[in-house]
Amino acid sequence: MHKTLIAGLFLSIATPAAFGAPAVEIGADGLHTQDWFHDSAHDVRTDLLSAAAAQKDMVILFEQRGCSYCVQLHEENFAHAEIVDLITENFLVVQMDLRGEGTFTGFDGVQTTEGQLARKWGVTTTPTTIVLLAKDPSVGSLRAAEAFRLPGYLGPFEYFSVLGFFASGAYETQGLGDFMKAKAAEFAARGVDPKTW
Repeated sequence: MHKTLIAGLFLSIATPAAFGAPAVEIGADGLHTQDWFHDSAHDVRTDLLSAAAAQKDMVILFEQRGCSYCVQLHEENFAHAEIVDLITENFLVVQMDLRGEGTFTGFDGVQTTEGQLARKWGVTTTPTTIVLLAKDPSVGSLRAAEAFRLPGYLGPFEYFSVLGFFASGAYETQGLGDFMKAKAAEFAARGVDPKTW
């Protein structure tokens, strides 16, 4: 229902990370890393079970080497403590490489590469953020687990709001647009402009 909802509306025309932004560690695979990323079992079924055991949902974050939008995600969005706190308290995050050759097992039990899995799941751009609900961790398909897919980069406020929509459970009772309006009003009440946050 919310899988493609508004994703295109909020897709930002992103520019490279601002000069002087804090450096983020880059792994041997050329992807930016965060110490709070989950040490994946390389099996989406096992990772979803781990999320459920921790009473969290799951985010799969597809990135690729040289992706300027991925740089923005790490250096701008993840520089906000509120965003990182929201993510770490509510989601288990598995990073995957859009073109990766590392093995990974999908919901169907078939072991393949990360790149092949991305193609099978229709992921064509980076970053792509996929929210998987872990309330039924034994689901047998991506379609059954996927609640939302964000193909591309959103600015900090929008990214925070989209993840908050699922973390709070608001998706069960209201639309994303209404949730974001309420969140913008909360920010305004704090004297914070969502456009410049």
